[in-house]
Amino acid sequence: MMLFHEIDKTKPIHFVGIGGTSMSGIAEIVLSMGFLVTGSDANLSTVTDKLEKSGIKIIHGHHAENVEGASLVVYTAAVKQDNPELVHAKELGIKCMERSDFLGEITKLYQETISICGTHGKTTTTSMISLAFLEAGKNPTVQVGAEIRQLNGFNYRVGNSPFFVLESCEYVRSFLKFHPKTVVLLNIEEDHLDYYKDLEDIKSAFRDFVNLVPEEGFIVVNSDDNDCMEVIQEAKGKIVTVGIENQSADFYADNIRTNENGFYEFDVHFNGNTYDIALCVPGYHHIYNALSTIATGISYGIEIEALQKALHEFTGASRRFEFVGECNGARIFDDYAHHPTEIKATI
Repeated sequence: MMLFHEIDKTKPIHFVGIGGTSMSGIAEIVLSMGFLVTGSDANLSTVTDKLEKSGIKIIHGHHAENVEGASLVVYTAAVKQDNPELVHAKELGIKCMERSDFLGEITKLYQETISICGTHGKTTTTSMISLAFLEAGKNPTVQVGAEIRQLNGFNYRVGNSPFFVLESCEYVRSFLKFHPKTVVLLNIEEDHLDYYKDLEDIKSAFRDFVNLVPEEGFIVVNSDDNDCMEVIQEAKGKIVTVGIENQSADFYADNIRTNENGFYEFDVHFNGNTYDIALCVPGYHHIYNALSTIATGISYGIEIEALQKALHEFTGASRRFEFVGECNGARIFDDYAHHPTEIKATI
């Protein structure tokens, strides 16, 4: 596998599909490391505009000549093998890497890669944890699957610290290419059945993922989810449990209520203490996301006051029950929910 010191810094790393949700953030990270970066995309956008302002050469469309002189070509899984840039790169003998492989190499460069995984809630919890680490002054690098207002409307930021907060998807087992110090495991359910055979196959992937965590790392896990508790049985990292139903969890919530806006508030208990948490996003499921954020933050020495502030100021990620306007007296919301459990939660 590629090592960054092997890359010729006088030649650019070229990204095919640079405007994508994950690719854009990766390109900025690589740019911040001192590498030359170029990229192409079939569609220009505010994201590609931002990348161009950062100093990345953006090319509209995919053309064979775009890869000439590149040291490495990175491409998304959506790019087909007959893409003219990939074809020409291989003709020229330029090394090509799929996005998740390349991102896995990047995670090796951070001492504290915090990977958030699970069937539901990854984007929101990654966002919450990112804002908590920002509030605590830890200056993390962030990769998340939606635009966040507090990240200047983008889905990533480049920090200057050992912390990399990373949304980690189980589809095609791509998260097994990462090197996490800490894993946040939210829930496990049947999903991506175009790839996985059944729930047991899905659990085997999550089991392999949590087993990547070293002894000095943390596994923050939803103790109310039996499948989650099953897959951590052989894990080496320190187990930190969260729960609502299970009040023997290390971090548990009770006194759950809603305020006048319909947002949930609750008491969180840990280490013999009780603190009030007030959310500004609707949905009972966000209590679990917030608990995981608190458990992760406390495990890394973040003060509860910073966690309370970050959670209260988080108003949601794009396309997660996002209010977009009103028409004829009806309020219109945009939501990414596509799994039956997520659709039920949204409704």
